[in-house]
Amino acid sequence: MLSDRVVARFLTGKTVEGNLIRFDPDSGILKLRIGSEKRELDCSGLKAIFFLRRPAASPLPESRLRPGGKKVRVTFADGEEITGYSYGLHPLQAGFYLFPIRMNDRNERIYVIRKNALRIQTEEK
Repeated sequence: MLSDRVVARFLTGKTVEGNLIRFDPDSGILKLRIGSEKRELDCSGLKAIFFLRRPAASPLPESRLRPGGKKVRVTFADGEEITGYSYGLHPLQAGFYLFPIRMNDRNERIYVIRKNALRIQTEEK
C-alpha cells in the first residue's frame, strides 16, 4: 500500500508537507491536506514532489529499486541533485517519476517537474 504523505519542494527552498488529496501532472495541480486545512499548490514553482514511505515500512524490494528503467541524475539551479531510476523520460511530458536507489530510502518515488530541472542526465547502470 502506497503512502499518501508527500513533501513538495519549491524552487525557493520552501517545503510543504501534507497528505495527498489529488495530484494531476497534466494540469500542474497538487492538492494537500495540511492538518485540517486543504491547500492547492501550483506545480510551476516546484522542483519535485517526494512521496514518502510509511515510517514503519520494510525496506523496498530489489524489484522496486531497479524498475527496468534508466538511472537518472537531476540537478537543480540551487545545486541540489537527486538520483533514481525512471521508466521513461519523454521530453514532451511535464515531469517524470524517479524510484529510489537505496533500499532504506525515505521516498517511495519522486515526481520531478521537468521545466524546473537545470540538467537531466542518464547514466549507465
